[in-house]
Formats: sequence, C-alpha cells, structure tokens
Amino acid sequence: MKKKLAVLFCGIAAPMALALPAHASDAAFGYISYPYGTSNGAVMFNTDGVRGTPPACSGPGLGQRFAINASTLVGQAQLSVLMTAYALKKRISIHGTGTCSIWGDTETVDFFMVEN
Repeated sequence: MKKKLAVLFCGIAAPMALALPAHASDAAFGYISYPYGTSNGAVMFNTDGVRGTPPACSGPGLGQRFAINASTLVGQAQLSVLMTAYALKKRISIHGTGTCSIWGDTETVDFFMVEN
C-alpha cells in the first residue's frame, strides 16, 4: 500500500513541479529610461530601481530592462500608464512574470505601480 501511495504521489507531484512558473523578479521604485518600441509590438524600457534576481532568460547586461506587449489591448493600457509616468518623471515599481515571452532576453512585465 505504501509503495502504491509513493508511486501515486510521484505521478502527481512530478508534473506539478515541472509546471511551476519561472522566478519572477521585482524592481523597487525607480525612474524609467530608454523606452523604445519594436516592429512586433514589444516596448522595452529600463528602470534604475533596485531589482531582485532576474529570471534565467534575461540577457547579460540587461538586468534593468523590462518588456511590455503593446500589440494587445492590455499591453496598450500598460504602455499608456508607463509613458504617462515617464513624461511626468514619476518612479515606478515593477513585478515581472518570470518569463521573456515578449522579447527573448527581457523579462515581461506582469504589473507595475506609479509612485504618487
């Protein structure tokens, strides 16, 4: 019986462990710099906020860069808030997704907040 439970547990736990998301990083409040867009709708920018460990997909020297997918309505809404913060010289804090799904070497933004 114990052996059957162990096999059952491994059959359930192993796939669940493989489905865990990559490590998402956070960046503390910082100023936005170097915003630019690409032909596929990716908009990337840097922030000078102190950042936790970026995900493994983040390229060398790109630890302060994040990406937004402006080809979607959600991304366009994020971009609107981001560019308003940039124009007003407001700081933002960021929570990433732990993936580089928009641009291969840059963590995708999950959400961010603008400092009052």
